[in-house]
Amino acid sequence: MSEPRNPAQIAFQLLSFIDEKGRATRWDLIKILGNTRQFGHWVEGFLLRDGFVFEQKGDTLFYTLTPNGELLLRLLKNGNVMRSIVRLSGKRLRRL
Repeated sequence: MSEPRNPAQIAFQLLSFIDEKGRATRWDLIKILGNTRQFGHWVEGFLLRDGFVFEQKGDTLFYTLTPNGELLLRLLKNGNVMRSIVRLSGKRLRRL
């Protein structure tokens, strides 16, 4: 059984795959996520809705990174920045 992943790890895996390949199909992303329900949650409910990926429609539907998706990927690669953002989120500065 695989080890549980946190949301930052999942987002990093999805965005990294798209970045490395230049584009990804629905099936590529489902293989990373594990099932179509998670695809709906992550890709349709988060990455597309918040503008981190873009759907290229044609004979096959592809997902590519937007400039905001590239920025999020760079932030995820730098763990210190993401930890600081998480600490700043909310009403008070969170203590670790």
